Amino acid sequence: MDWHGFLQARPQAYLGRGAADRRVLALTFDDGPGRATPALLDALRELDVRASFFCVGAAMRAQPAFVQRLLDEGHELGNHSERHADARGIEAGQWMREEVEPTAEALAAAARDRPVAAAPLFRPAYGELDAAQFDALAAAGYVVVGWSVDPRDWLEPDAPGYVSCVVESVLARIHPGAIVLLHDGDDESGGARHGIVEIVRRLVPALRNQGYGLVRAGELMAAAGAGRTTAIS
Repeated sequence: MDWHGFLQARPQAYLGRGAADRRVLALTFDDGPGRATPALLDALRELDVRASFFCVGAAMRAQPAFVQRLLDEGHELGNHSERHADARGIEAGQWMREEVEPTAEALAAAARDRPVAAAPLFRPAYGELDAAQFDALAAAGYVVVGWSVDPRDWLEPDAPGYVSCVVESVLARIHPGAIVLLHDGDDESGGARHGIVEIVRRLVPALRNQGYGLVRAGELMAAAGAGRTTAIS
């Protein structure tokens, strides 16, 4: 999809990165909660980091205790669809009913009286979304959250040097206002993404050594005043 051209013609309902004048960034985690999430939360707590988690509805229902812990420890939750379905070719109304609304209900139930975010956040599975789906999300009050740094941490997690490769990829691309795309959900074969824990343990100190503060995606949005029409990259 041509995000650049598309977003220029749409309302400010998209966050692709934060302002360039603040040396802060957001770590975001997709596809969970998964079996690696508890150890990841241990690492984030030890490192004193609050992050943004874009949760799959079916995974949330299977792991309700993980969701409560995410909220209890100050992390931000966003909607990542009910089944992580590829949205391409699905009519917008059907997609909202089947993929967005059930996860929104699960998030609201988990949050109880606590706000999930200043505005409901949505990240499309595989980064795929058409104009009608985007407009339906915007009409429902969502901000679509993209990313500006993608180290492809889902690729070949058993390869030699995987953790170092992901960390170095982030550090090579990092910038003020960055939104970093990472994954804590189980892989497509149901395996835990254990490598994400060591990635975070190495990455956070390296980012802080470069003078970066770590915030949640919603805080980048609040600082910008509205969703920023910066394309997914």
